Amino acid sequence: MKISKGKLFDLYAVMVKIRLFEDRIVDLYARGLVPGLAHLYIGEEAVAAGACAALR
Repeated sequence: MKISKGKLFDLYAVMVKIRLFEDRIVDLYARGLVPGLAHLYIGEEAVAAGACAALR
């Protein structure tokens, strides 16, 4: 399967957004500002980006 450079860039951008969000959650959770548990997906961003792209 060939994927265009534009699509690869879009997937990478989604992965970066996910990581930045997760990094923020880690910070907020460590400071006690997020109640409950924080189940993180760090290191699995490509799975989420690829799965969501396939659903579109």
